[in-house]
Amino acid sequence: MDRRNFLGVTGAALLAPMLSGVAAAKPRTWKDGKKWVYSITYDEGPQELMKYAVPLHRKYGIPGHVAFVSSQIGIPRNVPGSSYHGMMILNRQEIDELDKEGWGFSCHSLTHCGVTDENAQDEVVKAKKVLEDAIEKPITIFTVPGSNEGHPPSLKVAADAGYKAILTIYDRVNVHNSDLMSLGRVPLHTQYPGPFYSEYDPYKRIHQAIELGGWIVDYCHCPVPDKPIHPAKDCTSQELEERFRKVKEIGGDDVWLADPNDVVEFLTTQQNAAHPKGGYGLDIRGFGPHGKLNF
Repeated sequence: MDRRNFLGVTGAALLAPMLSGVAAAKPRTWKDGKKWVYSITYDEGPQELMKYAVPLHRKYGIPGHVAFVSSQIGIPRNVPGSSYHGMMILNRQEIDELDKEGWGFSCHSLTHCGVTDENAQDEVVKAKKVLEDAIEKPITIFTVPGSNEGHPPSLKVAADAGYKAILTIYDRVNVHNSDLMSLGRVPLHTQYPGPFYSEYDPYKRIHQAIELGGWIVDYCHCPVPDKPIHPAKDCTSQELEERFRKVKEIGGDDVWLADPNDVVEFLTTQQNAAHPKGGYGLDIRGFGPHGKLNF
């Protein structure tokens, strides 16, 4: 037997037990055996949430999450040119009220000017401490402001600053082995302009999440009745309620309704257990593109 054949036979023999384990492995589940996860986040945190969104969260038993611009708590939104410019932001008393109801919070930068290599220390690192001081709660998630162009510079400093995860606006469903520093969010909007035209869909990505056993993180800003403040960034409060109703109807007892902070903690524990320090870190996921094994 030549060397090539020997290595092939030996490799196959070594991998066979592991591959048989993959075939027999139980599907991954989430907390309490749930099969998929639904979360929703609101960027900036206008006070109107208390009037139109929070009552729907209470009605359907879904925890919410607000991504705050850390220098703008309890004051009018100060981003000239924004559709939400001038809207009053949640104050400390309102934030404490939401905290008691199971809501979570993350940092949406210091000023919402967009994260670059030049300002990342302020917009990502300093912003975390400013927000923690303002609301007196630990912040472990960074929510990229503006566009995904701010993701790479945020990524360079986030972990050292103490963040455990980054929420982007990559439109995708997250799964158990997703990179916590590149989590996707699903836009919940009334109508998005071309060339990527889309309209409100109460079923958006639900069946994909069920099939993958994945995690949807919806995002919007401030749903209000009848007409969205910005149709590409928001839905109406009626559409928000329809979304919640479909999640509950389709998800039933299989869906974990969770604040992103709780899901990140769950995944962090799970991923650390799969790759303990000092271990081999071998975690076969099956076959990837081109027939290659994913380790």
